Amino acid sequence: MRLRQWTWLRLPGISLIVLVLLLLAGMVMAQEAITVRLDPVGGSEVSGTATLIAAGDRTDGALDIKGLAPGADARATMHAGTCAMPSGSFAALPDLKADATGRATATGSVLFHGTENVALATMADGEHIIAIQAGGQVVACGVIPKLESASAPPALPVTGGAAFSLMAATAAILGFCALSAGLFLRQRSPGAGDRPDKRSNIA
Repeated sequence: MRLRQWTWLRLPGISLIVLVLLLLAGMVMAQEAITVRLDPVGGSEVSGTATLIAAGDRTDGALDIKGLAPGADARATMHAGTCAMPSGSFAALPDLKADATGRATATGSVLFHGTENVALATMADGEHIIAIQAGGQVVACGVIPKLESASAPPALPVTGGAAFSLMAATAAILGFCALSAGLFLRQRSPGAGDRPDKRSNIA
């Protein structure tokens, strides 16, 4: 009897550990990231990287560009297609402003039509690019690598993706905790099998 009581008394602690592990797994999934190498285009000397970080149904971008003219403004955009033949439709990354050495860095969300979030899975299908434009010309470009988990629809923007998976994980966690709590309360309720045997007290 004592062994069974001890086992069920430990259940809340076990449930808490499982909950923490599942939440950590969800955080890792939500923070999936890839790096895009941007190479010079048209004889320019502009190059750099764009890091794309999944954040639920949106994507945060971090740009690090060098080789721009000192003080120049530049624009980063995401297109379907290839560097040689990009689509006309695009999503905007953070704007860039070069310093005195020609380097520019920026962070911010990737937005379609200026307001709509774009999931990382939409871009990371091997069929999208990031282009850097300065002075009205594309000066650097790179293909966004494909994620193994990417399953993006052909159109922008996308809903669901990592956000849906995170919601499903949350629902599973809540269901597990509810089941654990129910079993714990059931075990604490006095049952027929837990009644003391009065005969054992007879001298």
